[in-house]
Amino acid sequence: MQALGAEFGMLQGAGGATISESSSRSSLYMTTLFSSAVALALVAQASRFGEAFFIFALAVFPVVFFLGITTYYRLLETGVEDVIYARAISRIRDFFSEIEPADSAFFHASGVDQIGLRNLGMWRLRWQQFLSAAATVAIVNSVVGGVFFAFAVAYVTTPAPCVSIGVGAAGALVLAVVLLTHQWRTWMRIAAALPMKT
Repeated sequence: MQALGAEFGMLQGAGGATISESSSRSSLYMTTLFSSAVALALVAQASRFGEAFFIFALAVFPVVFFLGITTYYRLLETGVEDVIYARAISRIRDFFSEIEPADSAFFHASGVDQIGLRNLGMWRLRWQQFLSAAATVAIVNSVVGGVFFAFAVAYVTTPAPCVSIGVGAAGALVLAVVLLTHQWRTWMRIAAALPMKT
């Protein structure tokens, strides 16, 4: 019992660490993105949207995009880790409920985890994936990638503004679909690999 109690505490601490890391990584990415946008605005004001502005933008956006991709993947990993910790905690709670069947309802009521949500049908709704931290970063970073595409086209070919905007929007849409599809498939693999909660 002492070993189970120690394991329970360790799992709770590890689960809290995944949430803390997700928050700090998301904050780092968003802070970097907003700082880059402010710097870009200052350069635009100083250069009057001249060549220096485009060079600065084409240098900054790939760095921010790379940070966004690495942040997305790590947030997806921490989300998976959090589910695994929640399942292990649920198994310990199930064991505790078997020791004292009269009070088992207290343990089962708190033993809901993300994979267990499949029993409620929530995992059948694809829009649920937009609620994760990884999806938030994926969408924002897709827009960053689309803006980079628009700037690159505008700098290289100097087309009409609507052409650059169209290329950027199409690029952002493709990136968003790719990242969200990757997230969905990852979560479905995790859901299939972990046993259903009984």
